Amino acid sequence: MKKVLLLMLAMLLMIGTLSGCGKADDSDANVSTESPVQADSSQDPSGEDQAKNAGKESEDTLVLRNLLPITYDRPENPDPEQLSIVRYVLSNTPENNIHKMRGEEDNVVYVNPDGREAVYDKDGNLVTNSYNQGSYNFYPADEEPIKHFIADTAPWLLWGNTEDDPTSSEERLYYYTLDLDYGIQTYIFFGSNEELEEVSFKDLTEQEKEVYYIFLHLLFNDDYKIQLSSENMKQLQDDGDYYFEYLAQIQEALKLK
Repeated sequence: MKKVLLLMLAMLLMIGTLSGCGKADDSDANVSTESPVQADSSQDPSGEDQAKNAGKESEDTLVLRNLLPITYDRPENPDPEQLSIVRYVLSNTPENNIHKMRGEEDNVVYVNPDGREAVYDKDGNLVTNSYNQGSYNFYPADEEPIKHFIADTAPWLLWGNTEDDPTSSEERLYYYTLDLDYGIQTYIFFGSNEELEEVSFKDLTEQEKEVYYIFLHLLFNDDYKIQLSSENMKQLQDDGDYYFEYLAQIQEALKLK
């Protein structure tokens, strides 16, 4: 998002994979695209370095674990199909409604392949306010949805766009669920009929596993009256009220009004 909360990120050691977003607009701004997620693979870390990295990864995982107002299980061997669905949903979750907060519903978001975004209002003016302005993303959601959530979405959910972003974490989370809604519906109407990409859970980092745990809970919560399942797919497709009851369960689980 436009100005990363540098002080907060520094205090959290840049959160490792939880790095925020840089400045972006519709000009050719000189924006660093070096992501803190990337490690120097040319070096063989010593035992001391490995211990430091492990400790940092655990710290970063705790940040993710406390990101949302929910508690959830961390199964050792999650359902492979559900993992694939989570990846599909997040890869189809756009950053659209999160740039339309506080009544600016006519804003239009443009995404550059290099990670920059620009947001324009209904009159074609570049949006520069602190809460809806364009973002810089380290990872594209459609190609690297889990890393995108870690590096780009989570810092925004925690701190907002800028130091003076007036929105609350609850407000940001609500608008995020409106974009998540699009990803879920894309799965229901299209992905449910496709062969989804397999996820090698054992090869994931701690942070990546934590993201899957979060969304396994949100999408497939055993306490939900309406489940996202093959048995319910036809009704979820045909009955809008039924689907929005399902979506409301997610928002209720997140304690959103």
